[in-house]
Amino acid sequence: MCLLISQPAGVTFSKAEVADFLEHNPDGFGIAYGDGDTLHTARLVGTFADVWALYQQMGAGRRCVLHFRMKTHGDSDEANAHPFRVTDDIALAHNGILPIGNPVTPAMSDTWHFVQYFVAPIAQSNPDLLFDPAWLEMMGRLIGSGNKLALIHRDGRIGLVNERAGTTHRGAWMSNTYAWSAPASATSTRSGRVAGYTSTRWSEVEEPADWTYAPAVPDAWEAMAGHYQRDGVVGLYDWTREDPTAAVDLLASATGSSEAEAREWLEDRPADAVNFLEDFLYETDALDWADIADAEEVEA
Repeated sequence: MCLLISQPAGVTFSKAEVADFLEHNPDGFGIAYGDGDTLHTARLVGTFADVWALYQQMGAGRRCVLHFRMKTHGDSDEANAHPFRVTDDIALAHNGILPIGNPVTPAMSDTWHFVQYFVAPIAQSNPDLLFDPAWLEMMGRLIGSGNKLALIHRDGRIGLVNERAGTTHRGAWMSNTYAWSAPASATSTRSGRVAGYTSTRWSEVEEPADWTYAPAVPDAWEAMAGHYQRDGVVGLYDWTREDPTAAVDLLASATGSSEAEAREWLEDRPADAVNFLEDFLYETDALDWADIADAEEVEA
């Protein structure tokens, strides 16, 4: 699902931190910054040594946008690494899963399609609109808080969509807490619905006392396990769209929340909800679902 970072001037991530970001998101790295006259961008799919060298060369201590990609749509190649050039003066990077998919050019990602067919036409006619606070707020409502965007201009302006749904670490804005080893100081319950959830692993969450087995678990696990582990979230995301009632039931069961709260979470923050379910299912993988599929409820 990627990690998107808005790094302020004076901040430099350590070698261990960059290695952690890449380990969680190995399908591409990119960077963009504006020096007032020129927009500088670079993207690659490579080894940690390649990524670290590029970060030191272009990003260390500089106000910039960083992106570490975990593929959901499109190929794992440099062409799909972020940030994408929108115009000669503007670049865009994205974290999340956009509901548009990649129907026109399957080899390219959902973000590429979003840039080509939606953002670029706006930028060509009214580039300043992309950095207008009202437009950024409207775009956040349009794509949902599970998606975040960073736009950067050659003059150094950075516009963040769904900034409030991110977090901060060492002065930098981070798009999530699930796609890196976020410390406790950087974690928070953005949805306000799952107390104590830190987006790392279910075993770190205090389990609801009234947790009961949800009949939807086998279907959700099958949807996720049908893909490679790293891309399992894609199948799980598709399942929540195809059977939202079952997904709401599973969310409510796993978190101890009400059905209404679970439905609101899934509708408002689908990427956040899907990532929670992915972590929950992996942690409960030790259970033999075949043996309990007919049970009405099973103690966790």
